[in-house]
Amino acid sequence: MMDVRWKDTGEWMQMAQDVLIVEDDVDCGRALSRVIKYMGHGGECVTSGQEALEHLRCSRPRLVILDVMMPDMDGMEVLRRIRQNPLMAAVPVVFYSAVGDPSFQAYALAQGASEYWVKASLCFEDLERNVTRYLSGPPA
Repeated sequence: MMDVRWKDTGEWMQMAQDVLIVEDDVDCGRALSRVIKYMGHGGECVTSGQEALEHLRCSRPRLVILDVMMPDMDGMEVLRRIRQNPLMAAVPVVFYSAVGDPSFQAYALAQGASEYWVKASLCFEDLERNVTRYLSGPPA
């Protein structure tokens, strides 16, 4: 999938969808997607765990930002399925959630999450730094 966006140079460019955002709150997902695109990366947002798994059958993003609490399939189940897939197992999966319980965060990391970001405590600069860190290296 490609995204066409206006560059500061006045040129059009196409970029691969570097980030898959899985967020059932449509407004939150759109906002996060806009921030990712503002940073110069391609991003797509889906609103359910099932949509995420279907999307991952067709594309291979360099980073998955995953909500924990979703109605159809929670983020832990999505993470489990990603980690079981040999083609996707190395892709960084970062939880982005309102759940700030340290014991749950530790559990998520033990289950294979690359990181755990709490929505309420993540400012734009931290988000930019964290996403850039994942996308600056070679694809997984």
